[in-house]
Amino acid sequence: MIALSGREKLVVIAGAAFLLVFFGYQLVIAPVFEKRQTLSQVLQQKQTALDEMVLLQQQYTSVSSSFDARAQALADREKGFSLFAFLDSRAQQSGVKTNVAYMQPFSKEIENASYTIETVKFKLVEVYLKELVDFLHRIESSDNGVAITALSLNKTGADKEKLDAIIEAQTLMVKDN
Repeated sequence: MIALSGREKLVVIAGAAFLLVFFGYQLVIAPVFEKRQTLSQVLQQKQTALDEMVLLQQQYTSVSSSFDARAQALADREKGFSLFAFLDSRAQQSGVKTNVAYMQPFSKEIENASYTIETVKFKLVEVYLKELVDFLHRIESSDNGVAITALSLNKTGADKEKLDAIIEAQTLMVKDN
């Protein structure tokens, strides 16, 4: 072997120690920290996904309970319920029946469901705001599952104190089998 002086031995030992520490760090310690950082990121992503799933579950529960309430409203309706007749009776009760220009009923089938959407579009002419509000309140506050889906108002009359209203009301109806 080659005989080395004390200084050369010290340089070789320091170099070997440096290489040992360098490769030890590169092969053992650095991968551990990288793996730890990767696991931390994955954990953060999983936590975000879990939070989103919890939020979606809450929304589903809310929609499901809302649908159950609507289904219960449909089940509790009187036999032979008709949206057209319901709106006609509410117009009579609120005193706007004489202001009805037209009422157009139509229905839409829902695919793969046991319900149809029944809609009535109607126009009220020269009605006072108080009567219109009373009429709309009678529709929306009923337990029949009827909702106003569209409303268009225009001022009318000589003194612009009356309104023309085009209203669209909808409800679900159980299909006849």
